[in-house]
Amino acid sequence: MSSDTESGLYYPNRWVRIILIATEEIVGKNGVNALLNMGGLSHYIDNYPPDNMKKEVPFEHVSQLQQAYWDMYGPRGARAFAIRSGKKTFNDGLDSFGTAAKAARMAMKIGTLEKRIGLGLQFFAKFFNQVSDQQVAVTENENEYLWHLQVCPMCYGEESDSPLCYLAVGVLQGALENFADPKKHYRVTPIKCIAMGDEEGVISIDKDSILGELR
Repeated sequence: MSSDTESGLYYPNRWVRIILIATEEIVGKNGVNALLNMGGLSHYIDNYPPDNMKKEVPFEHVSQLQQAYWDMYGPRGARAFAIRSGKKTFNDGLDSFGTAAKAARMAMKIGTLEKRIGLGLQFFAKFFNQVSDQQVAVTENENEYLWHLQVCPMCYGEESDSPLCYLAVGVLQGALENFADPKKHYRVTPIKCIAMGDEEGVISIDKDSILGELR
């Protein structure tokens, strides 16, 4: 697995630091060190990125970390782990959303729950695009919202037979729990992935909750 950083695309230091801290809380320090070694990222051992929003972590490093989950835990374990880590990453990193989080909360106080969730997703997509080189767009149809990962750090330079963006699934689940109704759960499913040869990654978010209708 290459550690080259030819993309010129970067993720904020704080977000990768939070991912690593969240991972450490789940698998322990030795588990994180093993993942970093497996991903060719040993330079991050006891040297997590600084706690700031500077764009300094190459996309290649994010994707290498995600691939290390797959290599260590297998597809099923990696999916479950990445979702759990993503949710914790969102919850632990909520403060880094700052004014975007406040704006999303304000928007999600008005109208139906469906409209509030749609506005919240739009706010967060805009925020991701502003503070990282990740490019996200949100569309919707009658039954679902679609989170389009047009430039994705999670699978950058990787190839796979199945989606690799389960960290984003966990982040979206964490966002829905925080900004929608914590008593409702929504099916969040990756349906396309750049690593699979698709032009963009796409994550589907059902408008109807698993525990009752959203509207």
